[in-house]
Amino acid sequence: MISFLSPILLFCILGASLPIIIHLINKKKAVSHKFAAIDFILQTNKRISIKFKLRHLILLILRASLPVFLAIALAKPFIKTFSGGVSGENIPTSNVIILDDSYSMQYYNHNESFFISAKNAAKEIINNLTKNDDAAVITCSSIKSQVLPELDYDKINLLDFIEKSHPNFTTTHIASTLEAAVEILINAKSPVKRIFLLTDLTQNGWDMDWFKSGNEKLRNNVSSIHIADMSEGKQLKNMAITHIEPQLDISERNGECCIKVTVSNFSPTRVKNLLASIFINQKKVTQGFFNIEANTSETKEFRFNPASIGFEREVEKTKDYVGWIEISGDNLNIDNKRYFTINTTRNLNTLLIDGDPKTNIYESETFYLEKALNPGREHTSSIKPIICSIQEVNNFNFTDFNIVFLCNVETLPSEKIRELEKFVKEGCSVVFSLGNKVDANYYNNSFGTLLPYLLHTQRTFSSNSPLSEEQPLNLKTTESMHPILRILSETNMNTLSSAKFYRIFYVNPTSLGNCKTILSFSDGTPALIEKQIERGKSVLFNSSIDRDWTDMPVKPFFLPLMQQLCKYLSGNISEEIQNEIMVKSNWQSPCPYDVNNIEITNPESRKTILQPQLINNEKLFLYNETNIPGVYAITVNGKPHPQLPFYFSVNVDTIESNLDKIDRKEIIALMGGINLNITTSSIGKGHEVILGEAKKTLWGIFLFFTLCILFVESFVSRK
Repeated sequence: MISFLSPILLFCILGASLPIIIHLINKKKAVSHKFAAIDFILQTNKRISIKFKLRHLILLILRASLPVFLAIALAKPFIKTFSGGVSGENIPTSNVIILDDSYSMQYYNHNESFFISAKNAAKEIINNLTKNDDAAVITCSSIKSQVLPELDYDKINLLDFIEKSHPNFTTTHIASTLEAAVEILINAKSPVKRIFLLTDLTQNGWDMDWFKSGNEKLRNNVSSIHIADMSEGKQLKNMAITHIEPQLDISERNGECCIKVTVSNFSPTRVKNLLASIFINQKKVTQGFFNIEANTSETKEFRFNPASIGFEREVEKTKDYVGWIEISGDNLNIDNKRYFTINTTRNLNTLLIDGDPKTNIYESETFYLEKALNPGREHTSSIKPIICSIQEVNNFNFTDFNIVFLCNVETLPSEKIRELEKFVKEGCSVVFSLGNKVDANYYNNSFGTLLPYLLHTQRTFSSNSPLSEEQPLNLKTTESMHPILRILSETNMNTLSSAKFYRIFYVNPTSLGNCKTILSFSDGTPALIEKQIERGKSVLFNSSIDRDWTDMPVKPFFLPLMQQLCKYLSGNISEEIQNEIMVKSNWQSPCPYDVNNIEITNPESRKTILQPQLINNEKLFLYNETNIPGVYAITVNGKPHPQLPFYFSVNVDTIESNLDKIDRKEIIALMGGINLNITTSSIGKGHEVILGEAKKTLWGIFLFFTLCILFVESFVSRK
């Protein structure tokens, strides 16, 4: 059907009466003059009269048509063609409206965010549906977690859902949302099935691989797809903090702390003097400026002294600090601020009891262990080892230390054994490494409550010959995701098997309590075993920790393995194993022995009580309600727990910060064969397209006819 954008101008058609009135007024009756001499040309006069009347009739028609066609052209006529090639307003339709609620839709344009524009467009679509049309509204970010809605005829319910929708902090998922829309429309009974996608058309949300199979689903189940670009086709500019790397250690000699910050410029122009400020514990500690070329990133180091903000005074109160980095605002503010937590490394006091001291220190049982825990020189370690012999052990109180190493210790006074048992049960740790002075029966009888397994016999693998049946043993991982191993680099993990063991202790097959094998020898014998003993831990290494039985101490993985072992046993590992957490990602942490539940408080002060879960035979806390960016606090019975991080930070995934748009040609190629409409108009300018109505304008044709009439009229009038 033909419609008009300005129907009131059709009254100008009445102007067609003016030429007719003028023609009638000027019409004169012909005067007859009889003259015999010209009778012979009467027939010629009749022919001329007929031509004269015909020319005037043509002029009359042309001049009358001129205002008619001009009035119709000014009224802007068009023909509405409804989606799916169906013309008419009474055809029932089923509609799925997709609201892109990813965080890039919080971009502000004309003092209104894209998401607000999308909500207004969605309401416009709903309000223009007839009583025979049904619809459903879904959002991009929550489609994986929400139950798919059913098609609904009730406009009030649909409008209420739209009104309650809010922008999310996740990335765009166009492909999965289109698939969900198809699932909703598959069983619809209406002859016309339409999808409306209200988005900003940023490229990151389009999964190109999905369309290889998804295109057929769309063609078979959807009449048409209407995409409305809420950014009105504009090129969008954005600045974002894309990475932070805090390196804060109050044990550093110079007292300086370093935070690396990367800022990305997702725009075609250079940015000058962009201010970045760093806050820790609500205090602004430093600031700097970025000058970033177009479509590039820049990384800077910010250094400051912890003493200047009172860290030294606060260190006894807490081991964790929270902070954020922010840059000057732009049209998309959510990625201008990035949060972080800092775990200040606590000093770990370790007692190394050397059971076989030698005059040559390189041959001592604890030489390599001490160097691994505190290498000195350029490497500053928070682990402080103290070495003593068996004869000196009575001079030390175990309570002054966090970890005690028994390195090839032959015997220990009975009162020190009882002290060691109490020391472990109250939350500290002991590590047993074996050697030629260790007697299995003595250890089993004296340290039975601390050992993970009872010792059995020694076994020697002395030959290096490839033809020998007694090849040296190697290490292999048993718990590859154990916190002790998780920090090792890929190179160090690969070199674990390079260590050779020429003598080990076999153990009884039955464990003595809650034990976990972290590393094994290549023949399957447990090598590094952990045992939980009330609040503390005991670790058994079934070989020597010097070079008497193995070459492990000279391997590159030995240093990080020993340091990580100490940090794990003291509960000081959380900040190193925890990667940056993105919105909607899971946070997890090992469950301490004496903790039954924890309370997590999100940035909006909402509290969640969390119970531990058994995952891969390990008790872990798993938290998946990371819905908003910010700092989350962890408490046990209202207080921080020393074996758990006090805080963890959650940030947005900056893949969404890149606002480069997908090209219209790419969309057409992805949806080849589908009835597709793409508009960049706002609601006021192009709501017909947004509503799924393609209009063919006719005013240009009528204007062309008007010009043709003027030309013909001027030609005829001169005859």
